Amino acid sequence: MAIKKLSPVALATRDFYLRQADELIAKESSDTLKTIRNAAKLMFKEQAFPTQKDEHWQYTRLAQFVQKSFDSLQTAHVPNIDLHAYMPDFAVVKVVFVDGWFSEALSDDLSVLPAGVSLEPMTDTLSDSAGVAHVFNNEETILQEPMATMNSMLMTDGYYLQVSQNKAVETPLLVLHLQTQSGHMSALRNKVVVGENAEVTLLERYVSLVDDDSACTNVVTEIDVAKNALVKQVILQQQFHDAYYFNNQFITQAENSNFQTLFASSGSWIARHQNHLKMDGEHIENSQNSACVAKGKQTVDSRSFTEHNQEWGVSRQLHKYVLDDQSIGVFDGMIRVDRKAQKTDGQMDNKNLVLSHQAKMNTKPQLEIYADDVACSHGSATGQIDEKQVFYLQARGISRTDAVQMITKAFLLEPVEDIASNEIRQWITKEMTTALNATHIAQAHLG
Repeated sequence: MAIKKLSPVALATRDFYLRQADELIAKESSDTLKTIRNAAKLMFKEQAFPTQKDEHWQYTRLAQFVQKSFDSLQTAHVPNIDLHAYMPDFAVVKVVFVDGWFSEALSDDLSVLPAGVSLEPMTDTLSDSAGVAHVFNNEETILQEPMATMNSMLMTDGYYLQVSQNKAVETPLLVLHLQTQSGHMSALRNKVVVGENAEVTLLERYVSLVDDDSACTNVVTEIDVAKNALVKQVILQQQFHDAYYFNNQFITQAENSNFQTLFASSGSWIARHQNHLKMDGEHIENSQNSACVAKGKQTVDSRSFTEHNQEWGVSRQLHKYVLDDQSIGVFDGMIRVDRKAQKTDGQMDNKNLVLSHQAKMNTKPQLEIYADDVACSHGSATGQIDEKQVFYLQARGISRTDAVQMITKAFLLEPVEDIASNEIRQWITKEMTTALNATHIAQAHLG
């Protein structure tokens, strides 16, 4: 593989991260981890940063990101703060990471988790060879993603969650990520293993604690959903607007399992979230939804690659964006149906509302079907608020401002309505409504 030609700025930034990788490799005690980091380092040295010439990065431009050098080796300083403002008003098991490192001081006592359920920092999991072998068994796939390659090279901490078969975790697990240092990169590697007939709800929230937080969060999460298991996931991304967020999720489902995920985003200069989902059994169900708000010059990018590999699979996707000012939205979704995956039912929809003439939406829903007995569809629509809808509400005594707000809120929150838990649904509704209210809804251009 030829080394990509880089600009002097990109070359200097690449070499900065390679030096960081060298420091981590020199300190690494595990030969296996050294090999993994070195393989990622070699890949990163050759390919470095994606550009607009790369098909999957055509509209998510990293020019400003490449001009910055984020230090992944900075030690975390545990802030003496009250986390109440970041907590939902219902019971959760709290797991806190500060600048990419697990904070025992801020987290709940994880030893009280039910029998058969364990959650530990990834640094603990990787302290023995068995843990390393169990976590890093999918690197060939992971290294196909540029930011995931950087994660494998620079990863520092994360979590390992295991739910044994026949165990139902009644209380949601909340993983709270706090970014406290400007110029810092959090490189998190997570692994979730849910056994047969097990059930868990996983909430993740990403926030910044400093206003000038030009920091980066780079996450790779692998989720294994066993036969008849149920996993419900909500990711709430609210970092400050100068931050960067990259998250690659690799999900594998076994027969009769169900995986439900929602990505709700309103923060970061660039927020890119991608699900790589394999349906490797019969009668699998899943839903992958997004509710995204962007303003200023933010870019929000939500992607999915869903593989139907066996019969009777059902997948549902609804991705909705509200774009203000000069923001950019990107959606790229692929449903691939293998020739063995007869009776597949795959539906994917992307709808976008632009509040200004300068906002842009780039969308690419795709189907790749090799079976002949399927029911699959995809669609996309982008537009402005319908003047007739506003007039209808005004005719009933509602002010123009309130009418526009009602229409926009109802539009954005449709994917949120799929959340089964009333408490979680209300929490996400409140947070996304707050994000909407920070846009220029009242001055929205009408179609």
